[in-house]
Amino acid sequence: MRNIVYILSISLLAAACEIETTGNGSLDGNWQLRSIDTLATSQRCDMSNSYIYWGITSHILQIRDIDNSNLKILFNLKKEDNKLRLFSPHNVITKDKLIALENDSLLQPLGITSLQEDFLIERSDNSQLVLKNELYRLSFKKY
Repeated sequence: MRNIVYILSISLLAAACEIETTGNGSLDGNWQLRSIDTLATSQRCDMSNSYIYWGITSHILQIRDIDNSNLKILFNLKKEDNKLRLFSPHNVITKDKLIALENDSLLQPLGITSLQEDFLIERSDNSQLVLKNELYRLSFKKY
């Protein structure tokens, strides 16, 4: 009888808990940009020696370019099926100061072509991420 009460109590506690998930699956995590392929010319730019990282958590993307004066860009993101939308980019000046980006000049070297970018997720698992927009295919390695 005591075991039944114990099991019932644990079951009720588990049912009462609200578990929030983002639906990002293996997309959440820290990614290093490894290559940028230009789709029109089939040329590949090896980025494996660069220090460009994407950190994805919940509905936020932080891009860090350590080679470029530790540039930090924050995006809101939305994932639906195999599509990823980046929007509302901000340049992180200090931990308390963000500046909304008004043009895409800081984003171009990162493989992002506009202030609102749509990517097709070609591959996303626990070790690799491949994203494609109209011009580029970006390949990442998870850390």
